[in-house]
Amino acid sequence: MSIDRPTGLSAGFHAHLRHAGVPGLRHAGDQHAPTSWVIRTHTHDAWELYLQLADPPTRWTVADRTWEVPARGLLAVPPEVPHAMAAASTAPYHFHFAALAPAELVPPEELHPVWRQRRPFVVADAGSMVAPFALFLREVTTYQPLRAAGLAYSAALLITEASRLADGRRPGRPLALHPALATAKRLIEDRLADGLTVVELAAAAHLSPSHLAELFRAETGETPGRYRTRLRTERARLLLAETDLPITTLAADLGYSSSQHFATAFRRETGTTPSRYRAQVIGGAAQV
Repeated sequence: MSIDRPTGLSAGFHAHLRHAGVPGLRHAGDQHAPTSWVIRTHTHDAWELYLQLADPPTRWTVADRTWEVPARGLLAVPPEVPHAMAAASTAPYHFHFAALAPAELVPPEELHPVWRQRRPFVVADAGSMVAPFALFLREVTTYQPLRAAGLAYSAALLITEASRLADGRRPGRPLALHPALATAKRLIEDRLADGLTVVELAAAAHLSPSHLAELFRAETGETPGRYRTRLRTERARLLLAETDLPITTLAADLGYSSSQHFATAFRRETGTTPSRYRAQVIGGAAQV
């Protein structure tokens, strides 16, 4: 396995996974691209998933059809099908991608028909793919024990969620969660950088702030603020490992008021600073 940092990107990487020890994996990456970065016509011998993470929408030509992929939209391209960006983006853009063979990663009886039909598709609201992609890219970029098992598990999870979305199924709420709590958690996850207050979350969930706070703690063992901090730390770990984003930019993207505020919060959660964590991860990856 090897990881490249392509020139011309604002930040990001491209990981080659054919020799990662898991059949069905081809490559993956995370890229922050300027408007000058236009993906030209290419094909792969496996399915490729593109998850756009922020505005503006991008336009793609897949075979003879043009598709628009909005923020938090998913484009899935079958094997051997030519695809390319139809035009340059109107602003810098950010996306995750992965090329993989679903039939090699999930049991035959669990393989969704969409992967056998080999037709491209777009899911406009694929926000539920953000967490599985983050987990998968964490396994890609972090050197740790049981790495092959982690890659296989997280890749299968990625395919599972994409299968559900292709089937037109919206993400279901955990059975143990109160509907209002599920709403509040999803808002925190989808608007992580906004720092929504308990009052704002309660209004969206149609509860009083005190009732929501009590419900949140009773069912999760955490306050809404603590839950947001934990998610921000997990996201920070991923961004530090997989991108070249400056600490100040990363702090702003995560909703911190300054790089100092971010460094203090990160150290409180992890015991180390963002810069030291990045150095440790890059040093470990160099040993792979």
